[in-house]
Amino acid sequence: MRKVILLALVTALLASCSSMDIFGLWSNEPQKKEENPQELYREAQGALAKKKFKEAEEKFKKVLEASPQGNMAESARLGLAESYYKNGDYEEAAAVYEDYLKLHPLSPNSDYVQFKLAMCYYKLMLPPYKDQTYTFKALEAFKKLLKLYPRSPWAARAREKIAECQERLAQHDIYVGKYYFKVGKYKSAKMRFQWAYEKATNPSTAAEALYWLGRTYEAMGDKKKAMEYYEKVVKDFGMWENVDQAEEDLKALKEGRKRKKKLLGVIPWF
Repeated sequence: MRKVILLALVTALLASCSSMDIFGLWSNEPQKKEENPQELYREAQGALAKKKFKEAEEKFKKVLEASPQGNMAESARLGLAESYYKNGDYEEAAAVYEDYLKLHPLSPNSDYVQFKLAMCYYKLMLPPYKDQTYTFKALEAFKKLLKLYPRSPWAARAREKIAECQERLAQHDIYVGKYYFKVGKYKSAKMRFQWAYEKATNPSTAAEALYWLGRTYEAMGDKKKAMEYYEKVVKDFGMWENVDQAEEDLKALKEGRKRKKKLLGVIPWF
């Protein structure tokens, strides 16, 4: 009888221990320590300073998860965007910079963040012969910086980047204009070359746009207008690498000579 009672007690004790194990009271596994947002933020800043960008990203994300509306959220959001940017993940960085501007519109860092948002688009810009969506986005973002924060220390650099964006778009218009010229769509070509001339910030690009305007008017049968553009190229852009061609075309028109035209530059194939 005693053995039966003892066996029952042991069984009950084991069952109790097992039940306690379920709730982790007797578990050998260490309890998961709750992470402190401030400590996480310090670690994230340290990782960012050491160029451990992926580690920094993860820790800044944890800060935002732990305290999405807390005092650390604004700094962590900016830190996350900076981590993406410095790691070359410009699309991800742009998304976080945009969130920052929406969530913290009165931040003293707003002008800097607007500049970095524009720089994300600038870094994503493609060559003149490809789609220019990001060039337009960069241009608008830099212009917005100047409109909202004209006295910002980032304004001067924004103006420089605006000029570069306009130049890229001018080169794109020349590229597309040459295609239209090649296929005989002269009105569309003329429009593109005119836009290119208006946007160009590089004298060489401006000269090329004017020259092609002359070529287009000549192809359309307006020799007088063509000569005006050739003369402008020769007079105002004497250092252009193809100015000799403009001089030759102008002379031929004045003399009424026919000559075989050669296409300058790369003709795009779409």
